[in-house]
Amino acid sequence: MDLFKHLGHIALRVADLDASLAFYNKLGFREMTRLLNDKGEAWIVYLRINDDQYLELFPKGVDRPETGPNSIGIFHICLTVENIDTTFAELAKVGIHPSKPRPEKPGIDHNRGGWIEDPDGTQIEVMEMAPNCIQLQAIERLRKEPA
Repeated sequence: MDLFKHLGHIALRVADLDASLAFYNKLGFREMTRLLNDKGEAWIVYLRINDDQYLELFPKGVDRPETGPNSIGIFHICLTVENIDTTFAELAKVGIHPSKPRPEKPGIDHNRGGWIEDPDGTQIEVMEMAPNCIQLQAIERLRKEPA
């Protein structure tokens, strides 16, 4: 039984709200609204990814949890795109460049990908899903299973 419709939002604590807003604006995430605290300061800023998903930015972050390839917790955020080459060309125009060299070949899942980082070092995977990727094959298998 599928209880959930989709992932609604991701919340990030950020050190510099203005720097984060500038970065995510370059990705095309427009500010939807913000909640202010009793001092009139931004408490949460909501950025639109699409009509069903958004990013919450919480300002004034000061401590970053230990990070590394084996750290527990959120490892990265993935954004899917229609054409990865076009996407990275557009990102370069606004000063966002890959944080790691982009693989020349598709990955083991058949998808093409690359990586960028936000001002706080949050890793963001940019992925072009192939029509024959293992994720879409798995979804198709799940759809055929009895509920």
